[in-house]
Amino acid sequence: MITAPTEITFFEFLTPFVASGQKTITIRDASENHYLPGSQVEVFTLERHTKVCDIIILAVEPLRFDGINEFHATQESLPLAELKQLIQTVYPNQQTLFMISFKLVDV
Repeated sequence: MITAPTEITFFEFLTPFVASGQKTITIRDASENHYLPGSQVEVFTLERHTKVCDIIILAVEPLRFDGINEFHATQESLPLAELKQLIQTVYPNQQTLFMISFKLVDV
């Protein structure tokens, strides 16, 4: 059995959007689809592993790359073209992805 992760990392340039509540989803590949809805997860920067905030995982849903649209871009706080380019850079040639929905922990 796979244990639900208790940490998640984001590129440093995206963490202000996470911490402000503007970014409410992240798109990951199958290696990062083990988050458990309802669990609290610590957010860290990818580059320096600096803690940013805590989030609650709301859902983990399959998402095909060609299904990524303006809704996802808005939730990601990125323009659609930039979001698709970033995903292709991080997960080259991946069609099967996962959308992880989350919200900030009420402080």
